[in-house]
Amino acid sequence: MQFRNFHVAPLALVFLLLLSACRFTNKSEPGSEAEAPVTVGQVQSALDQKNFGLAAALSDKLTAASPTNADAWLIAADAKAASDSRIGALVALESALNNGMRDVARLDADHYLGPLRSSNEYQALLARFGLARPVVQAGDSSITETSAGTVVRAGDISVTLPNTK
Repeated sequence: MQFRNFHVAPLALVFLLLLSACRFTNKSEPGSEAEAPVTVGQVQSALDQKNFGLAAALSDKLTAASPTNADAWLIAADAKAASDSRIGALVALESALNNGMRDVARLDADHYLGPLRSSNEYQALLARFGLARPVVQAGDSSITETSAGTVVRAGDISVTLPNTK
């Protein structure tokens, strides 16, 4: 059988296509090149750029790679809260608390968690870990003498005791 010129070109093309297909590997296969690990800084950078969807996706990778890192879970709570996933933020915050986060001042300063602070779930979560603050704090109570009587205040409760003289 003789190859003619018009048969060589299609065969060469098929050969080149098969050869080029062999050079590509699927990176998700075991033993292939691994992706670089996600850092807290990368998630924070996405949040700073207001790319909340990317921040949430990166935080998922971060917490999967570091499931016992409280900082990873806290930044994940920020990313979830920023992307309007209230339940996801609460779950991530619970994981942060489970992994050692106890800095209430840091939670109070975190502006992404601001919308969650007034929720009953957030308060219950803090209470469960012994981090809830009393409703009435020192300095929130007073006793004052007025012309109508003695006014006793404790938080948002006020009682006026009439003068007995």
